[in-house]
Amino acid sequence: MRLINERTLVALGSVLLLSGCITHEETVYRDVDRNKIEFASDTAARIFYEALSKPPPGGTPTESKTEVDVPVVFHHKRKVVAGPNVRFNEAVVECDTDRDGKITEFEAKIFAERREKQ
Repeated sequence: MRLINERTLVALGSVLLLSGCITHEETVYRDVDRNKIEFASDTAARIFYEALSKPPPGGTPTESKTEVDVPVVFHHKRKVVAGPNVRFNEAVVECDTDRDGKITEFEAKIFAERREKQ
C-alpha cells in the first residue's frame, strides 16, 4: 500500500513539473469622468491646457503592476493603467486653488509656473 502512495506522489509531482505553468496576464484600464470646470477667460484655458500638455519631469505614475509567482506552477500579472481624465482631474484640483469651480488667468499662470519648476 505504501508503495502505491509513493508512486502516486511521484507521478503527481512529475505531472506538475512537466506540465508547465499556468500564466495569467491582465491589463485593466481605469478612467473617471472629468471634473466640471469653467475658465474665466480663453487665456486662462489656453495657459492651463498648455501647461497640462507638458508632462512634469518626474511625472505621476499612471500604471501599477502586481505580480504573483509560484515557481513552475502559477504566474499571475496584473497591470492597472489610469486614463487621461485622472491626470486632468489632478491638474484641476492643483490649479483651482480657491475651489470655486472656475480657473482664473492668475491661477492658470501659477499652475504653469509650478509645472515648469517640477
